Amino acid sequence: MTSPAEEQSPLTDQQVATLQVLIQAERAKQVAQVEAARVTFDELVAAADLEPPDDEHDPDGTTAYERAQVSSLRSVSEQQIARLDDTDRRLRLGTYGNCDSCGESIPFDRLVAVLGTDRCVRCAAGRP
Repeated sequence: MTSPAEEQSPLTDQQVATLQVLIQAERAKQVAQVEAARVTFDELVAAADLEPPDDEHDPDGTTAYERAQVSSLRSVSEQQIARLDDTDRRLRLGTYGNCDSCGESIPFDRLVAVLGTDRCVRCAAGRP
């Protein structure tokens, strides 16, 4: 018996090709965001290194907050890249397009709107 994720994709070749183009474009955008976050983080560190530590000039911990925020944004983009890579792999294997929870086909419009989704609307909303 196969799990829902292992069932053959309900997608046409044209739909697969469309999704692959969209996934690659979104992946490129996410890679650029990771790089921008890296540069911003490095700039924050360099700017902090120019001045001696002084809590009086950063009483609210703004520098630490900015570093944490940039790190968090970078992490989200890295997770999205991993999800997109997994989706692309599943598309190439022909196993993408069915809900991982219930096994039903995920409508193509949803797959386009939420790149990398692995659940139908009903399961994503937690409805029986």
